[in-house]
Formats: sequence, structure tokens, C-alpha cells
Amino acid sequence: MFKLKTTIRNMEIDGFSDSIIRAFKADTKAQSDMFLKATISELEDLSAKITTAILQDKTLSSLEAADSARDEAVKTLGTVLAAYAVFPIAAKKELAAPLKAVFDKYAKAGITSANYTSESSMIESLLEDFSADGLSENSAGLEGVPEAIASIRAAQDDFTKENDAYVKASANKGAAASSYNKPIVLIVNDKLVPYLNAMVIARNENCAEFAKSVEKEINRANDMIAKRTKKGGAEKE
Repeated sequence: MFKLKTTIRNMEIDGFSDSIIRAFKADTKAQSDMFLKATISELEDLSAKITTAILQDKTLSSLEAADSARDEAVKTLGTVLAAYAVFPIAAKKELAAPLKAVFDKYAKAGITSANYTSESSMIESLLEDFSADGLSENSAGLEGVPEAIASIRAAQDDFTKENDAYVKASANKGAAASSYNKPIVLIVNDKLVPYLNAMVIARNENCAEFAKSVEKEINRANDMIAKRTKKGGAEKE
């Protein structure tokens, strides 16, 4: 049995380790081997940690995307109001003037560049100001403005949902996913593979089927890595 290639990616090794653990739990003979039992227990602990870390990475990425989306929504409203400020119809300019004055106040405060918490607070305040008596009537009289405001509301709600998911995923925050990759590879290559190869030579029937399962998963993972390398794929997350 060959060793696992060390260029395996975080999500790949997460799935790989899950497959090895499932195969062990389905093999009652392998479970009677004390060395395998201890090794798989160690692997299971690291597998759970890398799964949690990957989830944290994903939720952070989603949170950043949601923040970018709400920034764009705010900028769109600013663009619409700036257009009305030079609109050739006086009535439209008059309706837009107080709205733009309010928007400019938040723009100067850095609404799209503030930290997540401050930006959320400013967006909620901006929306509240725009919904006040008088300004809401002004908004209704300007094509595109109600839609732009609604887009900000939707983007802020999406951000709040993603932020809640990130906070939940970070409740038991640990190390980055990449920090668990190498330890998992070491368990497989320095413990599991040498031991199973020795047990196959010794014709230990308790380990025979599990050894086949591990070899199959390693070959599958290594083939996937080889194909990616041939295509010139970058070896990074």
C-alpha cells in the first residue's frame, strides 16, 4: 500500500479521513485490534477538528461576501441620489435633496468602510431615517430610490444571517483548517500505512479487509491529486 500524497487539500483530507473512519466502524474484526482502535480514535479527533475549522473558513468567506453585497447596495443608493441631484426636473431635485443630505451624513461617517458591527448600526440608522415621515414620501416620489432602499434592507438581513452563522461556527474556535492537514497525513503515513502493510505480510485476518479499504481510499485520493497536478492546478485551498 502506498502512502498518501502530502499535497492533499484540506477539504479532500477531511473527506478522506471520514471515509477511513466509516470503514473502520463498519469492520468488527478491525475494531478488535487495539493499535488500530487507538490510531483511528486519534484520527477521528483530528477529523472532527478539521471539519469544524473548514466550516469556520466557509462561514467567514460567506460573511465577507455578504458584507460586500451590502456595501454595493449602499453605493447604489448613493449613485441614484447623486443622479437626482443634477436631474433636469426641479421637482425631482427638490425631493432628492433631503434624502441626499441624510445619505451624505452616513457616507462621510464611512458607512461602507466601518467594521462589521459599526456598519450594521449605521445601516439600520440610515434605513430608519429614510423611513421617517417626510423622507419616506420623498423616496416614494423618486423612481429607483425605494428599490435601492429595499436592496439595502435585504442585503443587511442577509449579512445578519451570515454573521449569526459565523458566530455559531466560531463558538468553539480552534486553529485554521490547514494546521490539521499535516497531522492527519502523518497519522495515515507514519502509523496506519506501515502497520497495515505489516499486518498484511503477517496475514492478520482481522486487518485484511480494513487494509483493502484504506488502500482503496489512498489510491483514490492520490489519483485525484495526480489528475489535478497534470492539469496544472495550483496546490492550495
